[in-house]
Amino acid sequence: MIKVDNLSFSFPQKELYNNISFTFEEAQHCAFIGTSGSGKSTLIDILMDPERYLFDGKLEIDPTCRIGYVSQFSQVDKTKEMTVFEYIGEEFIKIQDEITAIYAEMATTSDMDSLLEKVQLALDAFVAMDGDNFENIINKQLNLANLMKLKDLNISELSGGEFKLIQVMKEMLNRPDLMIMDEPDVFLDFENLNALKKLINSHKGILLVVTHNRYLLNHCFNKI
Repeated sequence: MIKVDNLSFSFPQKELYNNISFTFEEAQHCAFIGTSGSGKSTLIDILMDPERYLFDGKLEIDPTCRIGYVSQFSQVDKTKEMTVFEYIGEEFIKIQDEITAIYAEMATTSDMDSLLEKVQLALDAFVAMDGDNFENIINKQLNLANLMKLKDLNISELSGGEFKLIQVMKEMLNRPDLMIMDEPDVFLDFENLNALKKLINSHKGILLVVTHNRYLLNHCFNKI
């Protein structure tokens, strides 16, 4: 659970929050709405990096809480040479390669204790992500969003809307404790918007989404 209690924050020229309180419960899907300039992005920043801000009130969030984030301004990196599958599975593959490298080092080292600790941490992270099944998990998400046709394409070939959905998948599959998305529906056509709805509804963790999209508000959230 994440708890905000009597939070107040202002800029020199504007008060944003005055004693606001709310909680995020396990598996809760929350929509965050408000007019432009009302402080939605600032609240996200406070949740993601509270040490950067001087605010009154209390924010209870575990220091080990892993936060996933999808920005409304995300763009395709045209220079990145990897397929959609490789991009989504980047963290899985990274940990898998790390485990392989540690085992190789074990064959030649005398400092086994430190390597055993390192490999255990890597294995724990891999298990937490259900790494043994990552190929099936990625395929399942691509099918859910009707994007299996993109699996072997280079990410530089994707449209902005397609890349936004792929980025959402990637962050969700890393299994963060809190997933934050800032207006992920911007510039999506209805087909991709419907795919986003399916991805949101399939997510098992705590989710905070900034959106004004009525279709998503009506179909995806249990707290607004």
